[in-house]
Amino acid sequence: MQQANPPPKRFYSLDALRGIAALCVVFWHWQHFFFAGTTAGKFDLERLPFSDGLSLLYTQGWLAVDLFFSLSGFIFYWLYSKKIAQGEISSGQFSLLRFSRLYPLHLASLLMVAIGQLWVSHARGEYFVYPYNDVKHFLLNLLFTSSWGFEQGYSFNAPIWSVSVEVLLYIIFFSCCRLLPVRALILAAISIIGFQLIQDYYQPIGRGLGSFFLGGLIFIAYQTVLKSKHSVLLSKLVIFIMLFAWAITITALLKKIDFNSLTIFYFPLPHMMLELIYSWPVVVLFPLSILSLALLETQHGPLAKRIAFLGDISYSSYLLHFPLQLLFSMLLTYFSYDQAIYYSPWLMLLFFALLITISFISFRYFEMPAQKRLRQLNIAGSNVAKSPI
Repeated sequence: MQQANPPPKRFYSLDALRGIAALCVVFWHWQHFFFAGTTAGKFDLERLPFSDGLSLLYTQGWLAVDLFFSLSGFIFYWLYSKKIAQGEISSGQFSLLRFSRLYPLHLASLLMVAIGQLWVSHARGEYFVYPYNDVKHFLLNLLFTSSWGFEQGYSFNAPIWSVSVEVLLYIIFFSCCRLLPVRALILAAISIIGFQLIQDYYQPIGRGLGSFFLGGLIFIAYQTVLKSKHSVLLSKLVIFIMLFAWAITITALLKKIDFNSLTIFYFPLPHMMLELIYSWPVVVLFPLSILSLALLETQHGPLAKRIAFLGDISYSSYLLHFPLQLLFSMLLTYFSYDQAIYYSPWLMLLFFALLITISFISFRYFEMPAQKRLRQLNIAGSNVAKSPI
């Protein structure tokens, strides 16, 4: 039987998907402009820019963060699990890899928001959107622990919460790779524990743990398909199931089905079935999409290469969109515009154009040079200096 090709050196399609997910979060956060200080304001969903085609992003865009976590799990198990298990990458080298990539922009954006919030507080008597901008929460942000359970709520550049959770996940990931075999059963158990934490303990860490290790499980599934004698046939089957799952989802969305009102032989759907329906994107659509794209790119070569740059700047666009929102709010308030201006499609297009441009400049002329210099501190770590992320 014909077998699939070996894994590519870069998954362009997954990079593009990560970039698109970052922009989905920006759509979700467009509601920030309708806040009254730190209190969520009311807005007309149908009047929001391009709402006819993008209303789902305004209401469900937050799910893109779970996609981030799953993508990270897949990529990290692909790039690092074997090297960590074999001792080729030390804990110090791995820490430097992540610190050099994440911290420079995090620190810069934290300082930008801190200064902006001080100005807003002085001018308006209250902060913009996120209320906890005190010394304690500044230190938590500074240490990347703003979403480890020590916080009172969202603070400063609050979208960083998911990166804060990822930092904790990196520690768990490294420990698991070094101490435990990379097995589907182990990753599935950790993922289930994580998803259970969402309900029982602490949602941010639960979401991260569940989706990150689900991403690792997707990588094991990817490897299993490639090693099979029937890899091409299995790949086609996975892609078919993915398309079928999306077709069901789109049909349900178009028909605006209320799952709470559905019945089986006149009995309401069981609670567990409702939970599965509402977690469908996280546990079904996202994993199938990641696996399908990885298999497609392995078989047919680079996919979405032209928009893969969105993945390069995804961290920038994710961290810089709230500082840019803060700046827009300050300027438009200064020029006495009311909140109705945020219904303008032209303003949104201007915002996204600026965000993508600033993110590209940040990535190329700030983040990458800072990353290179920090990694040069590890003189003996050639693997660190050449690592792609």
